[in-house]
Amino acid sequence: KMKILQVSTPFLPIREDLKYGGTERVVFLLDQELNRLGHDVTVAAPKTSKPIGKLYRTIEVDIGVSDNFIEEEGKEDDSISLTRQINQTNLRLEHIARTVRFANSQDFDVVHIHDDNVVPFMPLINSPSLLTLHCYYSGEFWDSFLHPNITNLSVNLVSISKDQKRIYEQYGFKVRDVVYNGVDENKFSLSNIKNDFVFSLGIIHPRKGQHEAIEAGKRSGLDVIIAGNIGIPSYFEKEIAPNITHDISNQENKLEAYLDLPGESGGRVVYAGEVNDVQKKDLFSNARAFLMPITRPEPFGLVMVEAMLSGTPVIAYRCGSVPEIVSDGKNGYIVKDVDEMKKAISKVENLSSQECRDYA
Repeated sequence: KMKILQVSTPFLPIREDLKYGGTERVVFLLDQELNRLGHDVTVAAPKTSKPIGKLYRTIEVDIGVSDNFIEEEGKEDDSISLTRQINQTNLRLEHIARTVRFANSQDFDVVHIHDDNVVPFMPLINSPSLLTLHCYYSGEFWDSFLHPNITNLSVNLVSISKDQKRIYEQYGFKVRDVVYNGVDENKFSLSNIKNDFVFSLGIIHPRKGQHEAIEAGKRSGLDVIIAGNIGIPSYFEKEIAPNITHDISNQENKLEAYLDLPGESGGRVVYAGEVNDVQKKDLFSNARAFLMPITRPEPFGLVMVEAMLSGTPVIAYRCGSVPEIVSDGKNGYIVKDVDEMKKAISKVENLSSQECRDYA
């Protein structure tokens, strides 16, 4: 039995009903499994968190994932923007300070950190510690706070894909190992019955490429269901909203709402809004394919595994961790553009739903 402290981010709470937040979801699942195995686990996270084990509250409010994305210049008053940045910085520092103080007040066997902001302060933690890298290398952050020679002497870094490890090592950082993220397979069920739509799930953001998912789906003659919270409002208004034919974001049962839409299927673009685990389960399992036309590397991509566990092939651009997760022609297809994505959609019926799940 080990005494473990997991340090989450200050952005979102740790709880089962999260609608988004990949890092926070991983922390919750690790907490759940480590408790099941009989370990003594504490999670350091914002006040509204509800982990399976113990909670150490770091800050009173969640910063919010949307605050990580900055709109184009001129969209808001500079003084308001500066005030918000200062408030965010203060909350992050409070999260770090309270976490380090708490970690040193207890005799933990290991401190597992999931928040990059804590990295410069890891040498202050008395217990053995490691950081799981959940993002790609950001020169602005890492170059401002750290130098590889210093970090490699005092911080244990673990990556979530080989591609992520390669990028960090390219900049001189030593990464100890690669440990892929886990998914609770019991939350996703295989379905051999597929409806006439393709599915895309992720924060609405240019780097997720939802506009290309819409184009590929429309060219294939299928409906496209887009789900996710809006990260960049201007992108949503310019590239996504004009294509939406039906909005079911206010409906509780997303699949039922889609099936009740008037008219024949084919070429419709449906916005489902944010979805929780129950809502996305049916969308994953009933889709012909899951589309992931990302324009920037993904360190891992939980949604790809969730789709496969639902018996749904993944069609994604060759970027980041995609080649490590998608086996081309086995559980999906790796493509390079909208034309290839459209062709791949027409071939998914050749793939086995059971093989997709078994592979995941």
